[in-house]
Amino acid sequence: MATTLAGRKAAAIEQLMAIDSARRGQLSSQYYIHKTDDGHTVKQGPYYVWQRYVKGKKRSVRVNRQQIDQVQAELERGREVQAILDELWTVLEQTAAEGDHNAKKKWKPSTRLVIAKRKLRSM
Repeated sequence: MATTLAGRKAAAIEQLMAIDSARRGQLSSQYYIHKTDDGHTVKQGPYYVWQRYVKGKKRSVRVNRQQIDQVQAELERGREVQAILDELWTVLEQTAAEGDHNAKKKWKPSTRLVIAKRKLRSM
């Protein structure tokens, strides 16, 4: 297991490259209920819909019954992609924080601040 930040980053990118297809969102089933002429209610369905948000707007696409297994597998890979991206963000943020820590200089108060504090003390 890669323990260094560079190793973790390389491992995450390698995992992403191994994924061929993935989907975001969820798969929902819908039913339509209507009344017949004789008063009975009939439930039709299920109809499967792949739903996700794209640029803040909800997008829905009807999915054939023959495609359900494929879409569910791609949605699972999508969750894996999200977990890998979360790990990659963590590594990148830790790398940035290390850079901040290494470049951190000793803070020196500005001359104005020092003069202002002296004036307050003398009052």
